[in-house]
Amino acid sequence: MADLSIKHLGIGLASSLLAGAISVTAATGVGASTAPTGASAGWYVYTESNQTSAGGGNAVLGYWVASGGSLTPIGSFATGGDGTGAGLGSQGAITVADGGRALLVVNADSNTVSYFRILDGGTLRLVDAAPSGGTGPVSVTAHAGWVEVLNQGNNTVGSLLLTSRSLVPSSHAAVSLSSAAATPEQIGFTPSGAHLIVTEKVSSSIDTFTVTSGGQLTGLRHTASTGTAPYGFGFSSGGDAIVSDAGGGAGGVSAATSYRVGAAGALHPISEVGESQAAACWLTVNATGTRAYLANAGSGTVSSYNIGPGGRLHLRSDVAATVGVHPIDEVLGGGWFFVLTTSAIASAPVTSSGDLGSVNESAASGLPAAASGLAIVAVPA
Repeated sequence: MADLSIKHLGIGLASSLLAGAISVTAATGVGASTAPTGASAGWYVYTESNQTSAGGGNAVLGYWVASGGSLTPIGSFATGGDGTGAGLGSQGAITVADGGRALLVVNADSNTVSYFRILDGGTLRLVDAAPSGGTGPVSVTAHAGWVEVLNQGNNTVGSLLLTSRSLVPSSHAAVSLSSAAATPEQIGFTPSGAHLIVTEKVSSSIDTFTVTSGGQLTGLRHTASTGTAPYGFGFSSGGDAIVSDAGGGAGGVSAATSYRVGAAGALHPISEVGESQAAACWLTVNATGTRAYLANAGSGTVSSYNIGPGGRLHLRSDVAATVGVHPIDEVLGGGWFFVLTTSAIASAPVTSSGDLGSVNESAASGLPAAASGLAIVAVPA
C-alpha cells in the first residue's frame, strides 16, 4: 500500500495533500477504473473492502448503476486506514452524509473514520479522517454536521464534527452505552435528529440518547426490545423506528418490530410481526417510509413489510426475493434494490407496487469476503 495515507500522514489530513482522488487497485481483483462514458450523472453504490494492512488496507469500492441494474466498477479508493479482514456483521459501516455530497467509512482495525467528498462520476476524494472515540468502530451516522460512531470494541459512541473541509472530534467526550448492552450492531439518528438509537443484538436491547442543540448526547435510556436480537433499523414516514429482530418473534424464526420514539427518547412498542425466514438482520425502508425490506442472513432471502398508519406493520411477503447465500447489507435507490452477499452484490428492480422483481445475483462480483456496509447516492448532472 502506498505511503500516501492517513496512517502515515497522521489524523487531521490536510485536504490540499489530496487534491485528487486517491485510487488504488485492491488486492481483491476489483481494479480501479474511470467512470464509464456518460456515467457522470446517475446512481452510485459503495461498499468497503475492510482489508487489513497486510491485505493492502481498507478501501471503498465504487460502482455505477448501469441499465438493467448491473454495477460497473468506477474505482477503489483507499481510506488510509485498516479493516479487520473479516465481515463486520454490522449495519451502517459506510454512510452518505452532507446531502449526498460526502461519504463516511469506518476503519475498524485503525479505530478511525474516513471522510470522502463525492465527485462527478461518483469518484471519491479523501478529505480527512478522525479517531472514532473508542475501539472497533462498526457503524456511523450523520445528521447536519454531527457524526456519531458506534464503537463495538468498548461499547461507546464517539462524536465528530463534519464540515466541507474536515472531520474532527467534537468537544463532547465519547459516551458509554448502558452497562447491560452487548454486541451493538447499528447506530442512527432519528429523522428529526432529536434522538440517537443503538440496537444491541446479544442483550436484546436498544439504547436511546437525546441529542441537544449543541450535539451533546444526554438522557441515556435502555429498553428491552420486544423481539429477540434487534439488529438493523430504519424509520417510517411518521418517524417510528422499524427494527429487525434476528433471533425471534411470534409465528416465525425472525420478526420486525415498530416503536414510537417519545419526546424524551423512550421507546413505545407498536407492533411485532413474525416471518418464517432465518436471521433477519439488515433492514432498509423505502423513501416514502411505507415499505421495509429485511435481509435474512440465514435463509438467503429478503422479506418485505408494509408500514401502515401509526407505524403498524403487516407482512407483505415472506420471500420477496431470493438473493443467494448470506445477505449482509442492503440499500434502495434509483428504482433498484441492492444486497451485499458474501462476495457479490445482487440487484432487483423495485416495481411500482414496491415489490421486488427478478434478481441478478451477480450485479457485481469478485468482492472480498470481508466487504462490509453498503451505501447508495444519486449524483446530479
